[in-house]
Amino acid sequence: MKTIRSFFVFAALMLAVSSCDKIDINNIHKPYTPSGGGKTVLIKDFTGVRCVNCPGAAEAAHELQHNLGEDRVFIMSVHAGYLATPVGSFPDFRTEEGTLWYNDNSSNPLFSVDYEALNVGNALNEGQLDASLTTALTEPQTFEIFIVNNYDEETRELKVESEVTAASDYLGQLYVTVCLLEDSIVGRQVVPGGVDTAYVFRNVFRGTLNGATGDVYSDGQVYVNDDYIYKYNTQLDSTYNADQCYILTYIYDKSLNGKILQTAMEKIK
Repeated sequence: MKTIRSFFVFAALMLAVSSCDKIDINNIHKPYTPSGGGKTVLIKDFTGVRCVNCPGAAEAAHELQHNLGEDRVFIMSVHAGYLATPVGSFPDFRTEEGTLWYNDNSSNPLFSVDYEALNVGNALNEGQLDASLTTALTEPQTFEIFIVNNYDEETRELKVESEVTAASDYLGQLYVTVCLLEDSIVGRQVVPGGVDTAYVFRNVFRGTLNGATGDVYSDGQVYVNDDYIYKYNTQLDSTYNADQCYILTYIYDKSLNGKILQTAMEKIK
C-alpha cells in the first residue's frame, strides 16, 4: 500500500506539523525487491562542547563507522545535558528533541545504537559500541528508506520526501522521524589540556522536521511492500551551511522501547 503524507514546516525547523494529507495510491501487496543496501544502524552520540572526553569518544565512533561501512553505519551528534550548555563564546547546539532523547542522564559522552532515546540498558559508553554495532548489523532488514531533497539556493527553501517501505511483514507501533544534520562546523570545544578554538564538529543534530517522536507509520500490522511517503517543506536557517547539511530519516518501534529499525541519510544538495 503506497501512502503519501505531506507536512509543511514554515520556520527553520522543529515546528509542529500544520497539515497531513493521506492519499491511498495502491492497495496491492507486490513482491518486495530490495535495493541491496541491507540493514543500517544509527549511533546517537550524546555529547557536549564542555565535555573533555567527548572528542576522543566521537573519534572512536567515527573509526568504527569507517571500518564497518559508512553506508551502513550513521552517526548523529546530539548535544544535550549539562556539558552541552555553552559558556561565553562556546557554540550552542542544544535542541528540544535532543534534551528529550537524553532523558535526564547526567554524563557525557553517552551513546545509543539503534534507539530513539537513552534508556536504562541502552546508554552505552565508548567501549560498548563495537559489540552493539556488530550485533545490530546482523539483524534482518525490515524496512527500506529513500530520501529525495530539493533545495532552492535563492530562497533557502528545502523540500524533503522520505519514502519508507516495508521489507517484510511486521507488527509494531511504528513512527518515522526526519532529522536535519550539519557537518563540519568550526567552533570552541573543551579538549584534554585546554580548549580547541577551531574544533570541527561532525554530524551535528540541528533538529527534526516532525518532532522528537516523529510521525506515525503504522500502529499494528504492516505487510511487505507497504509504502509511505512523507513530505516536508522547511526554511533552512540562514546561519547553516547548506553545502554541509543532510537529512537523516529513521523508523522506530515504540513497542520495543523506541528501537530504531532502519536509517538513511542524504545531502540536501
